[in-house]
Amino acid sequence: MKYYIISDTHFNHDEIIEYCNRPVDHENKMLSALRAINHSGNILIHLGDLALGNEKIACEKINQEFHQRNILILGNHDSKSASWYMEHGWSFVCESFKLKYCGKVICFSHKPQSWDGDWEINVHGHLHNLGHRDNEYKDLKQWHRLYSPELMDYKPIELSTFIQKK
Repeated sequence: MKYYIISDTHFNHDEIIEYCNRPVDHENKMLSALRAINHSGNILIHLGDLALGNEKIACEKINQEFHQRNILILGNHDSKSASWYMEHGWSFVCESFKLKYCGKVICFSHKPQSWDGDWEINVHGHLHNLGHRDNEYKDLKQWHRLYSPELMDYKPIELSTFIQKK
């Protein structure tokens, strides 16, 4: 079993192409990459901002390509209830959660979290390609680990590889 993370897919959000300098085919790149890791037992952790509008189609897209176990952490653009997302194919939906993995306690969230003394690494999304929202998050620390699709070639990454990167 392997854990993979992805974030800020922003399906159905045409302006994200301009805002974050994404290629026009960014959605297809992400869906193709999800298809490649869709093996029995793998778990996908989506760090939020699945879509901007038409969440039902976005859920269908992701769950068609990755139909194993999947976790959605609600982001600022995820407008439906946790139960709605679970009814549309997600295994678990939450605001954040903690997991002990590779000898570390990891806090998964959409936005960077303030350290509470109960975890060692905060795996988050939300900031995109490091210039996005700089004025809001000036005080990021060594325990913050940003997953940005723009910096990861629009592919999910295996969690063990990701947390070892500096």
